Amino acid sequence: MSLSRAGPSLRPLCRRCSQLQRQSSLVIFPSARSLSTSLPSSRQYARQQPFPVPSTAQLNPTIPRDQTVPRAPLQITVDDFNEKPSAHPYQIVSLLLQRVPEYIASPRARRKLNACGLDTRLVLYKIQNEWMKKVENDLGEYADNKNDQEVLQGLARNGWNGEDLIIAMNQGRIITTVESMALRNFLSWSLTLDRKDLIDDQLKIHIQSILNITDLTRLPYSSEFLSARSMKRHFHLHIGPTNSGKTYNALKALSKASSGAYAGPLRLLAHEVWERMNLGTVGELDGKGRACNLLTGEERRVVDPDSGLLSCTVEMLPLNGLNGKGFDVVVIDEIQMLGDEQRGGSWTKAVLGLAAKDIHLCGDETTVKLLHNLLEPLGDQITVHKYNRLTPLVVAEESLNNDWEKVEKGDCVVTFSRTNIFAVKKMIESTAGKKCAVVYGALPPETRAEQARDFNDEKGLSEVLVASDAVGMGLNLKIKRMIFESLTKFNGKKETPLSLTQIKQIAGRAGRYKTSSDSDSNKNSDLVTTPDEAPAVGGLVTTLHKADLPILRELMKRDLPSIPRANLEVPYNNLSELASLLPSTTTFGGLLEQFSSLVKVPKYTTLSGYEHKLPLADLLEPYRDQLSLAEIDLFCFAPVNIRDERAKGIFQELIKDFSLNGYVDLEDIFKSSRLITQLELVEETLRTLPPLPPVLGIGRKLLTPPIIISSIPMLETLHKSLVLYIWLSFRLEVSFPDRSKAVELKERTEVVLDNCLERLPGLRQRKHAKGERSKEVDRLVRDWRRENVMPNGTRKVEGVPRKGLTWIERNVAERVKQRKTWRNVRVVGEGEGEGN
Repeated sequence: MSLSRAGPSLRPLCRRCSQLQRQSSLVIFPSARSLSTSLPSSRQYARQQPFPVPSTAQLNPTIPRDQTVPRAPLQITVDDFNEKPSAHPYQIVSLLLQRVPEYIASPRARRKLNACGLDTRLVLYKIQNEWMKKVENDLGEYADNKNDQEVLQGLARNGWNGEDLIIAMNQGRIITTVESMALRNFLSWSLTLDRKDLIDDQLKIHIQSILNITDLTRLPYSSEFLSARSMKRHFHLHIGPTNSGKTYNALKALSKASSGAYAGPLRLLAHEVWERMNLGTVGELDGKGRACNLLTGEERRVVDPDSGLLSCTVEMLPLNGLNGKGFDVVVIDEIQMLGDEQRGGSWTKAVLGLAAKDIHLCGDETTVKLLHNLLEPLGDQITVHKYNRLTPLVVAEESLNNDWEKVEKGDCVVTFSRTNIFAVKKMIESTAGKKCAVVYGALPPETRAEQARDFNDEKGLSEVLVASDAVGMGLNLKIKRMIFESLTKFNGKKETPLSLTQIKQIAGRAGRYKTSSDSDSNKNSDLVTTPDEAPAVGGLVTTLHKADLPILRELMKRDLPSIPRANLEVPYNNLSELASLLPSTTTFGGLLEQFSSLVKVPKYTTLSGYEHKLPLADLLEPYRDQLSLAEIDLFCFAPVNIRDERAKGIFQELIKDFSLNGYVDLEDIFKSSRLITQLELVEETLRTLPPLPPVLGIGRKLLTPPIIISSIPMLETLHKSLVLYIWLSFRLEVSFPDRSKAVELKERTEVVLDNCLERLPGLRQRKHAKGERSKEVDRLVRDWRRENVMPNGTRKVEGVPRKGLTWIERNVAERVKQRKTWRNVRVVGEGEGEGN
């Protein structure tokens, strides 16, 4: 049944999928993009302008009604995905002449200059005027010069990096870049003044020390990277799209090495390679496993202490090897991540400082030019291996035309918020009658893997996958067709078009993987297969909305833009030295800002963003006197979702206990949030429910207590907070002693979350008329119900009246409370009790 023929109880489910309801009549307007229905082709429609978007609270019961924000769809064209033309150097000069005088006289510049020791208002005023006259004289002649090369050379002579300013303009961070260069240019110029009445020799030494500490241009040659500089490294760049075999060929080299490591972007990927190495399903091992250890932020698994092989996340990769003598072979996956503003510093650090003879970098074509620019000056050898996709990826001839009934088994629908994911899942299950697995970023990696396993397995219950952009990395998925629900994404402030990189990475998952059990039909194929993976026949990609399909078709033809700069993390030693030269009242956030304002980075790099650390730094500030700078820096790297108020509260309790007591008790920090109690309530509830039937959508609907639905966000928060505790326990073992208890709770949470997702309601009943069921299937379900289900839908338990268990949340809470009470009661033996 399509939504166009449905009754008023079927509500629109996402920002694009809405249906206008009127009291007197149903009026349908011409914009098919704004409706999630299958519309009769015989009618003509006019653009709906404007139209109401329903509250998402009615679509997804896990979202409180007071937190819903209706959003109208963004109307886009292919031009919205075009790269903005780069600014000309003379335009950069005009911008400098306009912005620099305003900035250098501003209170924010004065605060930073005061922190460097220039704290006399009169001194600053006199120096600033002289410097501005110099800047105007130096740059004024280039304001109208249309010769780009001459202007760039003139900027460089006067201490301005024109290329970095142009890139910053393209990336939307021109103001901060201009201000940073202006501040450093001003301080460098002040050292040349022979005015002891304004700047004495002692102040010059102080300013020079600050400039030296924030100068990272010699970072690749620092003591930290000494081992890498002392060897001749050979880089193998495995460049190709998704499903091209690049990672497989890199892992073949690793499997033959006496010592080596795999470093991936996600714990899931590190865990997968670790498992495959030990089982011998990588490369040419032919089932003869090699001992490989696992190292991630939240997990350590030692198979053999003497093993020379390691699988880890990039952040945990030991640069100097397992024994301090370097590696033979290292594979670094998803190398394009070095352009990521938050995490890219770890990839750049590995590329610059890894001590290994052969380094295999796997990624797409966006990094080739940048890697040549970074590595050739260091004397490293580079070999590029290019790959084509093993299986074809085709843009479909037609979209779904807003008809959810066209969703087929093996499809993956991509949408970009948890609200939309649950809404789309409910719509597909209620119209197409196909159970959906879900994958999104807030889910624990283990739960994501379990959902993927249920989707991949031919015997699994899930026929369709509904996912966020988290599907683009880290999971092997047997997707036949990728469907974009939208080509835009809400970035926290407004709807913006997806990047070309995101679109291609997500689309590339279609036809990416088939299990070995599915490869029999391809035995006569000419496609190259591997012992552990067999390619699918091919993949399709399409859109939900008709208007999006030509845009997608055009974008899939385009080449990805090159990454212009590698991100660089602030080295802790430099940060610590700068802190000793700034006023003692400087906050950690202020320290990060000051370093960023003065930093001078190596060529072809840029400083990673620090803004995401500021909310954590603000929470740590009240305890600054009890914490060392290293501890504050560590906590600012901790995996905390600051937008989650419950997670934020747990982090505050954790910091408070650590600062005041020196140790953190697991149960104490969770007490006020009641998240562990909620976990126990859901566990008790699930015990009252029967197992899932062998075939879904037949007979009476399954009982789904409200707590199953409403607890999902709380369980996600609990899992993330437990991961935080485990993460810290590996770095501060004495202060976080309850790691084993946290791991146990984490595993329980994963099991419960997976059960909750499996039991979400919405699946349409299967009909005889559509050939979706047979007498045999009906008999199977009937036997299952007779064996497992009471009349009221609860689990059949021996000794319980025929009517079944009465499920009330209050009763479940009472049982949990009693169970806790009896745990703490000490049973006194008969001999002990006599005579009392």
